[in-house]
Amino acid sequence: MLKPLTAVPELLSVRTSLVVALCLGAVVFAVYSPGLNFQFVLDDHRFTGDPRIQFPDHVWDYFANYVWAQFTGGPPSFYRPLFLLWLRMNFILSAMSPWGWHLLSIVKHLAVAVLLGLLVLRLLRDRVAALVAATLFALHPAQTESVAWVTVPDPLMSAAILGALLLYLRWIAVVPQGRSHERTSRKSARSRKAAQPQMYWLVASAAVCFAALLAKETSIIFPVLIFALPLLVPRGENGDADFRVRLRRALRHTVPFLCVTGLYLLMRFHALGGKLASRTQSLPWSTVLLSWPATLWFYVKVLLWPDHSRAFADPTLAQRFSFRGVIMPGLGVACAVAILAWALIWAWKKARRDLPAQDAANVEYALVIGTLLLGLPILLTLDLNALNPGDFLHGRYTYLPSAGLMLLVATVWHVAGELRVPLLPAAGLLAVVFAVLAVSQEKQWKDDLTVFTVAHELAPHNAPVAKNLADAHVQVALQLADDGRCSEAMPVFQQVSQEYPQDWYAWAGLGDCFVQLNNLPKAEDSLRRAAELSHDSRVMQQWQELRAHMGLPNSAPHD
Repeated sequence: MLKPLTAVPELLSVRTSLVVALCLGAVVFAVYSPGLNFQFVLDDHRFTGDPRIQFPDHVWDYFANYVWAQFTGGPPSFYRPLFLLWLRMNFILSAMSPWGWHLLSIVKHLAVAVLLGLLVLRLLRDRVAALVAATLFALHPAQTESVAWVTVPDPLMSAAILGALLLYLRWIAVVPQGRSHERTSRKSARSRKAAQPQMYWLVASAAVCFAALLAKETSIIFPVLIFALPLLVPRGENGDADFRVRLRRALRHTVPFLCVTGLYLLMRFHALGGKLASRTQSLPWSTVLLSWPATLWFYVKVLLWPDHSRAFADPTLAQRFSFRGVIMPGLGVACAVAILAWALIWAWKKARRDLPAQDAANVEYALVIGTLLLGLPILLTLDLNALNPGDFLHGRYTYLPSAGLMLLVATVWHVAGELRVPLLPAAGLLAVVFAVLAVSQEKQWKDDLTVFTVAHELAPHNAPVAKNLADAHVQVALQLADDGRCSEAMPVFQQVSQEYPQDWYAWAGLGDCFVQLNNLPKAEDSLRRAAELSHDSRVMQQWQELRAHMGLPNSAPHD
């Protein structure tokens, strides 16, 4: 029979735990350090080249407009002013140096891991559990996407959410709870005055929650999290057996967070031109519902079986009910949920049986927080009509859920009694496996061509990935053409222009090469197509100059 948890001593002293934490931080930095030599990829190019990021006179526009407002036809769907402000700070510190941006991205990821460790320490008072959670989170291979791709907002949002949680927990640790407050309200004025400043912790938590909302929309889950904590975890002398007491307290605690959420929605409504969200596709609800099991199963595999990169995936849309497309992934998700539920119930009962009331309540807080951080952000990904058509499955969406998962892992380990020590080598082995997989999967993010070459191997039926791979090949071919190596570049331009006739970069590159080969009629035809598709001033000028050289009259491009 296992001994009570109170009989298990703390495994590490404060000094030793600090040394171990520094060593683990160095290991995490070493794992991600190859990324310092990576280039900008994907949206990095747009953000780093955005005048709003490069020049100091546009900060107000971050708050007054949506993310892609500077681009013609940019989707009015993302309102993330704090994220843009973070990018501005990156540019001030690093300018156009990919090395500097990647360094800040690694540091930001380490900061999130530290905040998760502090959250575990705050809840469980267990230094080893905090180290386990932070280390496994930091080394999880799925995080490579959010670290190596420097303009992903999830780490910034996660840091704010974890910070807001720490501040909220600091507040409820000192605020009087339950009806006992009513019986002690006649204490001296001096005591009441001493307790009054503690409201600042709640105000600070709401402010940081507001910052999280301004970093990424997923933070909308935070008021739900705050409402659930006092409602599901009884506190006070009599355990708050009365549900109505807990409900009133839950509503009272949630009010500040609802206020900042309302302010955020008003600002978002203004920035998005009178709407709160935009639809990217119009899938029938039957298709959306039938696609949920496969979508959830994808994220289960990202979190629990990260044997290879899942940064991109083929779409899992189910047009009709089937065993393979609906039943099988549904059973997989059900099994994962059942195992998780069993572990949570076991940990909850064991804490209630073996721990003092306050420690048991803290374990319950950890279980509730971990479960909601794990589940709520993933539920938001089920709104398929708000995601990129044909490319809506990404491992980076599990960044915050993985923090919740590691909080649950640390909590279960904390209540494992005598099993804590023999389970530590298993946690260490898992960390080593994570580190090896992270180093391997991180290589995908070296540059655009590598990103989409690997992505196309992983998701051969993902149309946006195939198009982006073609664009990456065109960019390489354009550099070859600039170097006078048109014999190598032209096959790429010809293939892409045939497969994607609307790709004006391929037509422009083809025109440049025909000019170098002195085939002026074909050069004129290719540049005309590029001008008609892009209306880019440089392309149109190049086309008109070529026509003048050929003795042809000026002509306007046709749409």
